[in-house]
Amino acid sequence: MSVFSTGRMLAALPLLALAHPLIAGDTPATASVEAAPAATGWGHPVYDIAPDPAVRFGVLANGMRYAVLKNGTPEDTAVIRFGFDVGYIDESDEELGLAHMLEHMAFNGSKKVPEGEMVKLLERLGLAFGADTNASTGFEDTIYKLDLPRTDAALLDTALMLMRQTASELTIADDAVDRERGVIQSETRTRNNYSLRRIKHWISFVAPDTLFAQRFRADVTEEIIDTAPGEVLRDLYRRYYRPDNAALVVVGDVDPDMVEAKIRAAFGDWAAPATARVEVDKGTLDLARGPAAANFVDPDVQTLVTIDRFAPYVERRPTVAETDEARLVALGTAILDRRLQKIANAPDSPIIGGNASASDFFDIQRAAQVALQAREGEWQRALEVGEQEWRRAVEHGFTEAEVAEQLANFEQRYRDAARQQDTRRNTQLADGILSTARRERLFITPQTTYELFLAQKPRITAAAVSQAFAQHFALSDPLIHVSTKQPIADAQTTILDAWRASAAEPVEPPADTSGQAFAYDDFGAAGTVVDDSIIEDLGVRTIRFANNVRLNLKPTSFEKDKVRFAIRLGSGQLALPRDQMGQAVFLSSVSALGGLGQQGYDELRQVLAGHRLTYGFGAAEDRYATRGATTMADLPLQLRLSAAYFSDPGLRPEMLARWEAIIPPYVAQLDATPQAVARAQVPRILANGNPRFGLPSEEELTSVTLEQTRALVAEQFARAPIEISVVGDFDSDAVIGAVAASFGALPRRAATLEGWDSERVAQFATDRSERVLTHAGASDQALALTYWPTTDDDDAQEEATMQVLALVMRLELLDRIREQLGASYSPAAGSSMSSIYRGFGTFSTSVVVEPEQADEVFAAVDAIVEDFRTAPIDADLLERARTPLLEKIALSRRENGWWLAIIDEAQLRAERLDRVRSYEDRIRAVTPEMLQAAAQRYLDPAQELRIRVIPGEAARQP
Repeated sequence: MSVFSTGRMLAALPLLALAHPLIAGDTPATASVEAAPAATGWGHPVYDIAPDPAVRFGVLANGMRYAVLKNGTPEDTAVIRFGFDVGYIDESDEELGLAHMLEHMAFNGSKKVPEGEMVKLLERLGLAFGADTNASTGFEDTIYKLDLPRTDAALLDTALMLMRQTASELTIADDAVDRERGVIQSETRTRNNYSLRRIKHWISFVAPDTLFAQRFRADVTEEIIDTAPGEVLRDLYRRYYRPDNAALVVVGDVDPDMVEAKIRAAFGDWAAPATARVEVDKGTLDLARGPAAANFVDPDVQTLVTIDRFAPYVERRPTVAETDEARLVALGTAILDRRLQKIANAPDSPIIGGNASASDFFDIQRAAQVALQAREGEWQRALEVGEQEWRRAVEHGFTEAEVAEQLANFEQRYRDAARQQDTRRNTQLADGILSTARRERLFITPQTTYELFLAQKPRITAAAVSQAFAQHFALSDPLIHVSTKQPIADAQTTILDAWRASAAEPVEPPADTSGQAFAYDDFGAAGTVVDDSIIEDLGVRTIRFANNVRLNLKPTSFEKDKVRFAIRLGSGQLALPRDQMGQAVFLSSVSALGGLGQQGYDELRQVLAGHRLTYGFGAAEDRYATRGATTMADLPLQLRLSAAYFSDPGLRPEMLARWEAIIPPYVAQLDATPQAVARAQVPRILANGNPRFGLPSEEELTSVTLEQTRALVAEQFARAPIEISVVGDFDSDAVIGAVAASFGALPRRAATLEGWDSERVAQFATDRSERVLTHAGASDQALALTYWPTTDDDDAQEEATMQVLALVMRLELLDRIREQLGASYSPAAGSSMSSIYRGFGTFSTSVVVEPEQADEVFAAVDAIVEDFRTAPIDADLLERARTPLLEKIALSRRENGWWLAIIDEAQLRAERLDRVRSYEDRIRAVTPEMLQAAAQRYLDPAQELRIRVIPGEAARQP
């Protein structure tokens, strides 16, 4: 019952990886332990590694497992995860897709909560649908999720009541099932893109005889979803929603005794069925099948090469010996990753990126994989890189320098996690605990993991890492999957011939290299502080150095031993000519790879191994910026690194080479889905053709040169204002000293930002006639977009009112378009009022639909707008929109990330701090009459601009 469902994870990765990499706590069996094991409260055996003693595990008499953990991050909140051991692979041929449909039915009526009322009930209590109230279905599990903004007894009782209703009290009424069919189809359409189709093709190639290939969600048939009787869903529900097939996890700022008592009271009467649990045969892989190859073809797919090898599955146990062995494999895998990254960074490289993974394939086979993204048309050379680097690692192992680099990185991650374990987040903890339910793994503390590493560290050598890696990666003959835009002639033969030719070439041992020292430890005389003051009500300290560099400090206890930072310089894209927006994308995409004047990116990675650092910077609309998270120990080094990127950027040829390799696959995907077309083209349409909006043309992107880039950024980097903000657990004097020694030592900066008045002009589209754009994705996908012009965000109350209006609009869209029409899975609404461009703002709706339903959706949107303009908005609807927002704001004030965004211009744009002080008051001030007035002011039908994105001639059948 892993929340890290392999199916969901694969869909999110651009380069395919299998399950988890092998790390501490997720280990292969190599050792035998004689002593009789103890067990956790869930009956999981405990050998010589102690589980987290703070987690209270239990099993009810009916077989339901539960776990409770008291945790205070975020303060006064809790999360609930309710998992069932049922997913796609548990469906029969007549039930394809119904496990997912059953998940939807949990929100559509139970014995205590009528259809349509569950989400409204939660909204009134402060939980937003989608953000705080959600569920997911994977290959092997279904998980229900509630994130509670408070931990009062009444809200906990309601949350557990809803989970109890889900357990056995769903009505799954026939008419409710019928109404949900369109929503399911819409969700399937929305997610049907080239990436998902590629994964489906890959898993069918490597594992054709497993249920994971045969029950892949992309195989869900419209016929079953559209026609399956309610009784079929009810039968599936009865078979799998049973206490001995479920686990409930509660993590938060709660009393474990109180929560455990509530769980027992709520779920103790859930009857255990007399029949045994249903087990399925997942299938297996033919280890003698290879070598074999396959070619996936799609006009939008990146050129990808994956090489997979498999071996018999070995049950793994959480022992010190097996954890140590797994860590050696993980170190070797990380080294192979770095080798592939270095190759990708070379100017003449055939690959854009690559990674290696060592894992289990759904607990039925051991697996190893190398995945590479090739330059367009370079699949064969990419295959050679993958084959030869895999073989080089297995045959010749790793150097001491390579092991030392990754050992430092591993130690940094283990050490930081251990130091920060007392402020781990509820969600992270709950998901981690639930992930152990089915596979009988232990949930251990980061401190335990760190101690295990320290005990093993003296024995970790290049020879040990090489041997462990070779044993895991020298598996069956390869299965090679190549994705291309055009078919490979006689694909299997051609691909295997390329592999055999590469395999015939000898590979040399890797060169043993040693890193230099970091070249930017001395920026000159440290800067002096000339102004130091406190913004008392916000708890923010503001400092200005003699060179006009500014520093803002907000100490908090929200994240132990973690520091979040933001560095903003100058005016970003505003300082670039309008015809040079390609430079902004270039800098934001690959600036890290440009390295520094004295050291390249790969050398920096080796020299700075063992530190948590952020490399490079981005070119945002009104600033050049870098932001990230580190520790107090590493913050001085981070500041020196960032100061070097801004004062001596390398802008090296490898940066341009990577850029030139990225552009072709990037451009090819701009019409791959309706959403991609909208992102690329709609912003410029809305801004009346202003080149500062939307994506630059391919010609602009390909015309970038390093010389031009250097000239464009030189003035800003040399003189523009710099403001640095630091939030979290830090030593203020040490931070001030570190800034003084780095940014404070730079030449004098301008005291204020330039106005760039001529560049802050933007106008909403003057032509309001409907636009029709086309995409080349699935033929059953369209996007119905509606926009109205508003204004900028100068009026803080107006901005808050429009924000609430957008939330109210979303709730109405969900009700009328999702629930009543069944036309779209997740309709959206938004208000965007610019803080950069004067007088410019938009209010919008966005709905993914079937092409023939677009007119119906546009009509529904217009009907909602007419209702909003005609009469004050329903008070209950307003509260259901406002209450979750207020809870979110309250929670945000306990988040370092929120504070960082708030104070990152506390000096250069100090006037905006008043918005922080009045935020909740402005939201509370919104009335139904104010929303009506805003709708009348801005949502004028005569000002409406419709944009529909429909399938073009090149669109593919779903």
